[in-house]
Amino acid sequence: MRTQPIFYLRKMKIIKNSFLWVITAALSVAFSFELGLGESLGKIFIPLCVVSCFALAHKKLKIKYIEYLLFFSISITSLFGLTQTLTGSHAESNNILLFGLSFYTASIAYLIAIKSFNFSKIFDVSNPLLLFTGPIALFIKPIKHKKINNRIKYYFPFIIIGSFMFLVVGSPLTEFFYLINRTDVVSSILFAGIFEIFVYMNFCGLSLFIYGLFGVLGYRIPLNFKQPFSSSNIIEFWRGWHISLSQVLKVLFYKRLRAKFSLFITLVGVYVASAMWHGITLNFFIWGLFHAILFWLSLQLMKLGKGFLPLLMMPIIIVIGRLIFADSDTERLTQKLFFNFDGFDGAFSILTAPTNSHISLIFGLCLIFVEFAFRKTRVMHNRNYKHLRSPFVSCVLCILGIILISNVGVDYAVYGQR
Repeated sequence: MRTQPIFYLRKMKIIKNSFLWVITAALSVAFSFELGLGESLGKIFIPLCVVSCFALAHKKLKIKYIEYLLFFSISITSLFGLTQTLTGSHAESNNILLFGLSFYTASIAYLIAIKSFNFSKIFDVSNPLLLFTGPIALFIKPIKHKKINNRIKYYFPFIIIGSFMFLVVGSPLTEFFYLINRTDVVSSILFAGIFEIFVYMNFCGLSLFIYGLFGVLGYRIPLNFKQPFSSSNIIEFWRGWHISLSQVLKVLFYKRLRAKFSLFITLVGVYVASAMWHGITLNFFIWGLFHAILFWLSLQLMKLGKGFLPLLMMPIIIVIGRLIFADSDTERLTQKLFFNFDGFDGAFSILTAPTNSHISLIFGLCLIFVEFAFRKTRVMHNRNYKHLRSPFVSCVLCILGIILISNVGVDYAVYGQR
């Protein structure tokens, strides 16, 4: 008799989750109007069917360690060329059957690991907007008890900030991507720095937009970025970058490895797992080892009271890490890592880029500088972009957006569509 109300509650939860899924599916079709209706519907319903099959299979079979097979499924498809590596310059698979694979498999793996995956999670995990750009669907919690006016007041500024970062700052920076083909040290470092700004503005911008949109609709999802550049070392930086993936890595790898191995071995395991999730190529393996070693080194220096050294190291780690991350061409990356100086032609070449791209680069640098320079002020304490959410700043961003938005550059989600 006690199972009947539990079944009723789960049924009601599935119905509520399906209502949000329908709304976001309609929005996904509207946002991807340039695609044919058939392709748009395929990218919406195929993940739903696949996730439903996973839920049914998990209920019946209960395969041990299935969460790791799910997490690395995107690594397997990358190894066989079915999906592309997630360097940030491309992400979409030509096979519509694999759309959203990296996100929903990571989400299912996480939920299985914490023993929370069931049929009521199907619509959360396969939510079309989250599969397009993230975050990984760790949770979707209703907040409709909050008045609509209060939700709009709090969450709508996130939509403004996200739109500004993605459209006004991020997209025009793609005009500088030709620099990836240059292997001299000046061009390589310049590209890595610009590309880091682009990835942040693109991925964070879309994440904040989706966060705000879900909030206005009456649902709370993970805040995928928390001002990563408001950091004093690389440890703090990673705590604010792609937080949903960090949580998955923490549950699946860090906690379990740390129970058996040293901190250094654990960090290597975590970063190599993260690297494999992004793609099976040499650059990601190097990237994983690079960050694991320097994460561990920063920790040791902080324990010795040398906090200023991790602060000085952080921008170098971020830029060199992005240089390695962005280039899956092994021969070209090898040449870059020799850091050969060949003049300043690469630096001068960016002057030929469109004016909008220069303006976007200035805005990107300013946004990051403000995050870092004022990181210890009260308004930055919670690292939730409060400094950009005031009515005055929101109005300024809207006006600048209207003035500066253009067709310069390419719009795409660096971490979505895969």
